[in-house]
Amino acid sequence: MAENPALNPETPRRKPGRPSKAEELRRALATVGCDPAAVDPRRILAAIAADVDAPAGARVAACKTLLNLDPAAEDPAAAAGDVAERAIRLMAAARKAH
Repeated sequence: MAENPALNPETPRRKPGRPSKAEELRRALATVGCDPAAVDPRRILAAIAADVDAPAGARVAACKTLLNLDPAAEDPAAAAGDVAERAIRLMAAARKAH
């Protein structure tokens, strides 16, 4: 096995390659000062839907998405309660049918 040269005791390393897209995105968000965890998709969709300068197709798609979003999805406890209430109603209807 070859010994390390006396002038450069470290093993030679390659130059770092191009960063991944995830790393580039993380760096870009860090330079802007944006926290990805603080981004609210509903607010973004609402901003697109309200933007008069946005293309009509984008505004319509944002509105459709906002209309199809489940309001109970914001609060998991409320969603669980809604599911439980619906299950109770379905079981009661099944009992009445028999």
